[in-house]
Amino acid sequence: MRKLQPMTFAALISLLIFNTPSFADTFTHRQTNEVLHGYATTQCQNNQSTVHTQEKGELKLNLADWRISPDSLGRNNKVTVITIDGPIMLELTTAALEQTLPKAADEGPLFILLEIDTPGGRIDLAQRISAAISSITNCQIVGFVKGGEHGGAISAGVALALACDKLYMAKKASIGGAMPITVSEQGAKDLKKSYGDDVGEKFSSILRANLASMAEQHGRPGLLAKAMVDRDIEVIEVSDQGKRLFIEPVNKMTGQTLEHTWSKKGSLLTLTAEEAVKCTIADKIADSREELLRDMGAQNAEIIANDCFQQTEKEYKKLRLRLSKLRQSLDLKIKQLQLESNPSKALGLLQEIKTDFKSLLLLAKKYPDSNLNVQAMENELNSVEAAYQDLIRQTRKHN
Repeated sequence: MRKLQPMTFAALISLLIFNTPSFADTFTHRQTNEVLHGYATTQCQNNQSTVHTQEKGELKLNLADWRISPDSLGRNNKVTVITIDGPIMLELTTAALEQTLPKAADEGPLFILLEIDTPGGRIDLAQRISAAISSITNCQIVGFVKGGEHGGAISAGVALALACDKLYMAKKASIGGAMPITVSEQGAKDLKKSYGDDVGEKFSSILRANLASMAEQHGRPGLLAKAMVDRDIEVIEVSDQGKRLFIEPVNKMTGQTLEHTWSKKGSLLTLTAEEAVKCTIADKIADSREELLRDMGAQNAEIIANDCFQQTEKEYKKLRLRLSKLRQSLDLKIKQLQLESNPSKALGLLQEIKTDFKSLLLLAKKYPDSNLNVQAMENELNSVEAAYQDLIRQTRKHN
């Protein structure tokens, strides 16, 4: 597994989407009672959303004028499956998912199935992906924490799972352990040890609030989501006149009956699939994609596999290989230049070095994951260009 780099927090504060999801299939006009069947898309201009209907084809509708009932009428009998099966570490993958989700939603599937098996990764990237999931209000996104090599939705992967409208888990999968950390050559440290109590608490509080908000939007206990981030949060379940409440022990009132202790101080909350369903963090257990599809009434749907996560991982490997070859080429040519006494051959080498630096600069600008410093590349290119021009002048003087 790729070594995790220190986490960044520039994008940690993301706008939360509080819109109530409306997986539009049946539209009833509020005044005329006209009924249409179809699905809305994310395309919207001047309050007019593009809607594909069975009765009238593509229309521009102001959705505020219509009562929208979620069902499968008018949708295409297909399910788009996106699998996230590894660390969340690449800008490349994050951008691909941000583009893929609305495109998939606009094709009108019964729902988008997001299969998750990740040990976590960069918090800022996980937050971007979870924000992209939350922003899809025209198509239901069903999460499936399938377990596997990485065990489920761990660490930053919790954000992805909680952002889904409905959440299934395989029996052997887990969810939790989302305390933000930094990872360096010295090992893993929590934020407070890396940045100090004040800064560490600031970032932790943002993440706690973010996960709790996502959980609560889908009817899940926000306090349990917080306990996955902060080992100091204790959570108990009490019954109060027939209602289930998840509270901190200090808030327990007379008359409330203690039912279960979910999180004790000193340990991050991590839940098995059975526990997650019991405490309503997850909706149901499903041991396979097929079982999940049957439960969702989509066993006969066409499966559209979207491999954007896997393709960007392959693209990243190709990028690393290309960077390695360019660096080797540059090293060799620079050594040759240092030994070259023929001005004409030196000019040729400098021209080739310029070409290699231009290639590196293009990659640095296109791929943030390259970890190349654009300004440093530009400075190097300018230095090579200056040496090239200086050698041309010297050659002309001698001629």
